[in-house]
Amino acid sequence: MIWSYCEWWNSLTDTPMRPLTPEQAQARHDSGQLYTAVASPRGNSAPELRVEMRMETGYSSVIFMDALGRDSLDYTFTLINGSFFLEAATSYEYGDSQERGGYADAERMEVYEFTTDGIIRGLVEVDGEESKETRHGVDVTGNWEPVPHFGAYDALIRRDRT
Repeated sequence: MIWSYCEWWNSLTDTPMRPLTPEQAQARHDSGQLYTAVASPRGNSAPELRVEMRMETGYSSVIFMDALGRDSLDYTFTLINGSFFLEAATSYEYGDSQERGGYADAERMEVYEFTTDGIIRGLVEVDGEESKETRHGVDVTGNWEPVPHFGAYDALIRRDRT
């Protein structure tokens, strides 16, 4: 992976906003300020994912992107007792749409919210129709991740979390 850094990612234009040098991004990481790490498989290729970090508010998000730059999967973590807890997972499907980035409307969206005491709330939305489900007693030990050092995002960017 080739990492580049910016303050935040503009989903509508598929571009970094306020690019940062690695040194500037590390300073933001160390101070808890917002920055985004963008991963591409090779130099000058389309990004595959981005990691948003904002330790001052105890937030991190890993967003996987499809070939058209659209968000396909978003893992949102919150800081609890010095570790990150995966509190939400949102997936998006766009059907046959060829719209790029933030201009595309998802045909299907699934949102799963997790609590530390083993409750999962699920919402599936397909073409405006919603269905909800809640489960109790779910083992969420796999939802915990250590807070990464700058640039060491491997534990957070695991796509398969089952």
